[in-house]
Amino acid sequence: MTGTGNRDILSSMSSKPQAAPVVLSVHTQPTPRDAIELYLDLMKKVLTRALMAKGMERHTILPHGQKSGFLYRFNRLAARFGLEAVRLTASSAGDYLESGHAASNRVEDAETMLGTRQLDSMQRCIVDVLNRNIPGDLIEAGVWRGGMTIFMRAVLMAYHVTDRKVWVADSFDGLPAIDRVHETFDWQTGDMAIPLETVRDNFARYGLLDEQVVFLKGFFAETLPKAPVRPLSILRVDADLYQSTMDVLRNLYSALSIGGYAIFDDYQNLPDCRRAIDEFRSEHGIGEDVCRIDERAIYWQKQG
Repeated sequence: MTGTGNRDILSSMSSKPQAAPVVLSVHTQPTPRDAIELYLDLMKKVLTRALMAKGMERHTILPHGQKSGFLYRFNRLAARFGLEAVRLTASSAGDYLESGHAASNRVEDAETMLGTRQLDSMQRCIVDVLNRNIPGDLIEAGVWRGGMTIFMRAVLMAYHVTDRKVWVADSFDGLPAIDRVHETFDWQTGDMAIPLETVRDNFARYGLLDEQVVFLKGFFAETLPKAPVRPLSILRVDADLYQSTMDVLRNLYSALSIGGYAIFDDYQNLPDCRRAIDEFRSEHGIGEDVCRIDERAIYWQKQG
């Protein structure tokens, strides 16, 4: 991977036009060789905002800690003049390879917090099930702003697939009530909430909102037992909680076709999610090798 540096280049004091800020070079896999792969490469870089990344990124300073009161009052006053408090943070191409859930140095309006490595992996999985005619739709349970499901739909569009749906499953109201018996992370009810209308608008912005996109609104324990989501070729779980992860696996894993892919965000960084996945694998005798995607996510391919 090569880059042009992590700082903007300033033009010299002369009559020449000023140089544009240097854009970081982020490489995806596979290296694009045709129009389809070029389109998907572009989608990865736009959904993550890697294409727009520069050496310095602007981030809104939000109130927290002892100075919250002062910053809150300052922001209210500044807003009257169309201003806000921001910080500039150094950014590099590598920041867009891995997931940026906790990153403060990525472009902050992206449709996904995931890195390009997870999108690369999703492309490989979808292309593989298409090439081998593995039956079934695609689903993501826990979608945030919808970036990964938008990419799923883009892959189907690129390969002219018209007989598979992308299911977009989320409460769109944030996390459910937290069961402190099973959850050790400091989640709060309602965390990660993005309205359904926002996600629909994000699909429409990319020209990918059509009849092959199905939204499944509600908490997983309530919607998945009766959802007509069968069969599946891709099952992606980004549920954040032990119980929500279990709800997805208990209701949907049996729908995953042999040769399909089970994909999990948060396996390596959230112990509660890892515990749910490990317990489910043990209970059901699932012995397929677990493959690492990046520093957070894993997958396995379902065997007969």
